[in-house]
Order: sequence, then structure tokens, then C-alpha cells
Amino acid sequence: MKVVITGGEGFIGKALAAALSKRGAEVIIIDRKKGIEAKDFFDTVPNLNEADCVYHLSAQTSVFNTDHAQIMHDNIETFMAVCDACKRAGVKLVYASSSTANSPNTTSLYGISKRFDEEYARCYNPQATGVRLHNVYGPNPRQGTLLWHLLNDNPVRLVNGGRNVRHFTYIDDVVEGLIYAWGCNHTLINIANPEQTSIYDFALSVQEHNTAEISLLTEKRNFDKIAQTVDENIFTVPLPYTSVEEGIRRVFETIDNGTAQ
Repeated sequence: MKVVITGGEGFIGKALAAALSKRGAEVIIIDRKKGIEAKDFFDTVPNLNEADCVYHLSAQTSVFNTDHAQIMHDNIETFMAVCDACKRAGVKLVYASSSTANSPNTTSLYGISKRFDEEYARCYNPQATGVRLHNVYGPNPRQGTLLWHLLNDNPVRLVNGGRNVRHFTYIDDVVEGLIYAWGCNHTLINIANPEQTSIYDFALSVQEHNTAEISLLTEKRNFDKIAQTVDENIFTVPLPYTSVEEGIRRVFETIDNGTAQ
């Protein structure tokens, strides 16, 4: 099997690439960090018809990103190029959407761009499968995410008193869900831990393993959402989802073993 992964040098992409390689797949990484722009690659894609699946994970990933031009390029224009190329070649496309594409959760251009991708694929490549990811975390977290701050800052400052509620989903579950998406016929699926956890409770779970001080702030951030919901009208991959307590334990087990920073 040959698999192409855009954003393969990112947090989720690396984990997915490692899992697929262990299962015997040939993995081709397309990533800006390797000097390969996804849009440029898929505008030409001379050998895409030799691939069995394309995982499109590269994107701007923050609701707080105010660089609208970059979001438009990376999340919309590049997605259209990838989606169209897969359709022409008859190759299965699995792409990363977001919990923020769910209308009640949409607060910024990031979420709007992800919803656009879902609608574009529905119209122009209905064989594709979009995967709504929900607050993915795990060892070696992406810089700027909650877990990254909890591992690197002291004190850790939580806005809105840490009351924001999320469906934190462990990276191993996300990888299994993405592999499931390759063979499924749904146009859109959720990968979401059903457990609802406040930012503060997540931070307390981390604090059990380190000595970082937690500071609760009353201020709120623009484009933030107090409670993100899972759209129950969309199929959720049936996995034995990892609890937050267990997921955090695995993160620190990896750190203690010296395989994560």
C-alpha cells in the first residue's frame, strides 16, 4: 500500500505515518518543513494514481490565527487542489476537519474554512471522508496547544477561570480513527472522546505529574468558545476512547522513558 500524507511532519501526521509504516504501508510525506508545498505538489501530482490513499492533514490550525490570507491559502485553496487531484486520479481522500466546523462551535475564519472544505468535498468529491477532530493531545504536543503550555510554562495561566469544556481525544485514538476512515464510506465522521472535561480539570490531571502552578484568569479570549459540542448527527468512530486521566498518564510515561520532551 502507498499512502500520501500532507502535514506529515506535524503532530498528528508523524503519529499517523509511524503507525502506517508499522503496518507495512509505504508513506510519502508532503510537508512545508521538507520544502514541499502541498498545493504545488497536487497541482502536478504525476504519480498520484499509484497511491491508495491521501491523508490531507496540513493546515493552519488555530481559531486565534488572524492571518486570513494564510488561512485562505492553506485551508481553502490548497484543500481544493488536493481534493480535485484525488478526484481526478480516483484516489481515496481522507482529510482533517475540526470540531469548529460544527456551526455552534464556529467562531472564526479557521472554523469557517474547515466547514467550507466539508461542503466542497461533498459537492466535488463525495467519495472523500472528512474527519472532525476534537482537541487532540499526546506526547510531544504541538507548540501553543494547552498541553504544550502545561508542560512548558510555570505558572500556567488559564483564561475564563479554566471553565471551558472540551472533548480531549488522545492521539492513539485519533490515529486509529484516521485509519478507519480510509476504508469507510461516510462523507463525514467524528473522532471524539465522549468524555467532557474542563480546561481546569485537564490542567489538574497534568499537575498530578508535574509541579507547574495553575493561575486562573477571569478574562476571556476573542474567538474562544466556552463549550464545544460534538455533532451527534454525524457518525462517531466507535472506539474504546482513552480517558483523559489515562491519556495524561501515557504522556508522562513517555516523558519518563526519555522519548518525549
